[in-house]
Amino acid sequence: MANQVLAFDGKTWVDRTPQVFDGTTWRAATPLYWDGAEWRTGAPPPREFPSYAGNASSIVSGDVAELPVPADVRTGDLVVSVCAQQGGAALPSPLLAPAGVLPTVYTLRSGVRLLVAVWPWEPSRGSTTVWDTAGSTTTAVMNLLYRGGDTASVSLTPVVGITEHLGVNQVPLDASQDYTTLYAVLTVSDTLTGAAWPDGVIPRAQRLGRFGTQQISLMTADTPGAGASPGALRLDTTVETAAVAVITIPGRSDGRPTWILGDDRASVLGTTTYLE
Repeated sequence: MANQVLAFDGKTWVDRTPQVFDGTTWRAATPLYWDGAEWRTGAPPPREFPSYAGNASSIVSGDVAELPVPADVRTGDLVVSVCAQQGGAALPSPLLAPAGVLPTVYTLRSGVRLLVAVWPWEPSRGSTTVWDTAGSTTTAVMNLLYRGGDTASVSLTPVVGITEHLGVNQVPLDASQDYTTLYAVLTVSDTLTGAAWPDGVIPRAQRLGRFGTQQISLMTADTPGAGASPGALRLDTTVETAAVAVITIPGRSDGRPTWILGDDRASVLGTTTYLE
């Protein structure tokens, strides 16, 4: 309902709320807001599997890593910001912008640091993320957008699992979780030029370090959560360090079972299964 407007007619307050004609009658105007792409009367309902909507990524050197949020962001989209640092000091508040967003920070045995923050976007959050990367020789940063997520279920600890591997050319992926699962894999190597994700995992953004220089690389992919491991990420060289983080993009279940084509566990039809 629109905000009520009252006017004093000299004797009493009377309703002067603006109205619109719908072709049949005059009625109160429905409040609208601009979500960045269209006018809406309300937020769209969350989906069980939030969908990927875009990314921005970069590899930088220096004390600050600044990266724009993808230009087609809409109000209510979930922003997943991933920052992989090659060393540097452990800081109490490494995410400088947007204000008020707390990242989770993981320091691995190799000294590499992985930072992840997830938040629902709105105009007041701004169009840029800024990470404090003082002391890091190289930093890979990514901002990924997901649409249709359940903003009420965003967790302060979106990473549900992280594992580190030393001297490997394959990175085993942990089991995907509920809703949409995002895998973020970082490596340190001077010879990595490519990688191949297993079937059923959709590659999203990738930033590889400079060949011949011991640098960090960051690769991301996602899949619908099915409770089983989709396999391993195959690298084209043996890397010194590799780590994989499993990040849940929260959705909202519609209460119906899900059948995921090609998944060993989630594509088994029962005797009373119906496909729509």
